[in-house]
Amino acid sequence: MRLFLLFCLLATYVFALDSVSYFKESKEHKLLCHVGQHSFKMISHENAVIENIHGHVFFKLIDENLYFLSNACQPLSKKEGIVF
Repeated sequence: MRLFLLFCLLATYVFALDSVSYFKESKEHKLLCHVGQHSFKMISHENAVIENIHGHVFFKLIDENLYFLSNACQPLSKKEGIVF
């Protein structure tokens, strides 16, 4: 059981860092971040930067004092559609 929990924690850690590596790869990459219960915000290199605060990775909007935890954002490729 302990090994299963450790494996799940490792998998969660890897998926949480996926958005950060995707964001760093290219200036054209965009992320869709969860703001509230039913609201999302699109971030890119034009309006956000990556900051490390106490060992946690956040995306900070440049114009606003708004921080998104890295696991609240997911990569968005141009081929995917958004359905609400």
